[in-house]
Amino acid sequence: MLRPDPTKLSSELLFALREAGSRLRRWPEKCAARRKAAKASVSVASEARVNYGRQDEPGNTRPIGGEIKYLHLRSRFPEHRQDFNLIYLVSSALPLQAIELVKAAKSRGAKLVWNQNGIAYPGFYGDFYPWFNRTMAALLPLADHVVYQSEFCRASADRYLGEARCSSEVLFNPVDVERFQPLENPLPTSTWELLCAGTNHSFYRIRTPLEAVKILRDRGRSVRLTIAGEFRWRGGDAEVELLIKKLGLAECVTRRPPFSQDEAPEMYHGAHVLLHGKDKDPCPTVPIEAMACGLPVVGLASGGMPELVPPQAGRLVPVAQSWAKDCAADPLAMAKAIEEIMGDRDAFACAARKHAEKTFDVRPWLDRHEVIFDEILAR
Repeated sequence: MLRPDPTKLSSELLFALREAGSRLRRWPEKCAARRKAAKASVSVASEARVNYGRQDEPGNTRPIGGEIKYLHLRSRFPEHRQDFNLIYLVSSALPLQAIELVKAAKSRGAKLVWNQNGIAYPGFYGDFYPWFNRTMAALLPLADHVVYQSEFCRASADRYLGEARCSSEVLFNPVDVERFQPLENPLPTSTWELLCAGTNHSFYRIRTPLEAVKILRDRGRSVRLTIAGEFRWRGGDAEVELLIKKLGLAECVTRRPPFSQDEAPEMYHGAHVLLHGKDKDPCPTVPIEAMACGLPVVGLASGGMPELVPPQAGRLVPVAQSWAKDCAADPLAMAKAIEEIMGDRDAFACAARKHAEKTFDVRPWLDRHEVIFDEILAR
């Protein structure tokens, strides 16, 4: 297996490697204990008793990305750390030593439901993408059922991991539409409030929205941008601040730290439009939550976004399609998309909310998981 040379890796990949190494040093004893428990405590009961393979207690850390699905699942299917008969793993939020844990549990009759998110590809991971895919590629064939976040997720997994050998289906990431709701009294539109939110691993995701804001202000628009979340590339804060200063946007750009699920609705309520500039995003949660709050979305026409955002709920900017590189949107096209939405913002906002209620409501998502679990355990 090809192993990465640290001198040839980008700062983003070095960050990921260091984070993984830190987790490995922190949890070796717990991994061994989980593996032992998996061998010894598989229940033969027909009712689903789910284990999520997590070494940490729920609530110990701020969940991001794929970890948010565990919050939804635990609300209906509490985690059984002993005496379980089903393992549910999310590919982007795997426990340490996941392969050993799954093999030990399956040897005693447990079933595996695999939620496949994104994959590593050459454009972001360079020549080392097989190294980053290795755990997913080993676990996918062990699954008894695979849930893909989007058709794009299925296609990319087929390409880089191999096709699933078991039953599978697409279930978009969900949102609690009772918790994420629009404001009763919409914001005034005298100043356009724009939002970039989420964990960012690359500069281009922030650069394009900033350049689009500059274009709008040069056209005489009153615009403000809030950037919420973490920059996970080396020198990210300094690089962003330098661009803000260079573009003359210091007075109209606000930074917010990483946010929790409890803080998210209030954050969306403070904006008119969400700007989501990530290329090849499989099924991002932030645009789904935003639409549930009546927030139209401007994103890229790549990855799973065309499946998530219909024309009446936002605008997707054309972008080159390539696995060999990540492609940024044209800031002129992003600025035009923002103007189109703000020209009929109420209609876009209403359509975004209706689409979220119909497509992403967590209750049908959990109901479908209950059926999946019952069918797998009945085999």
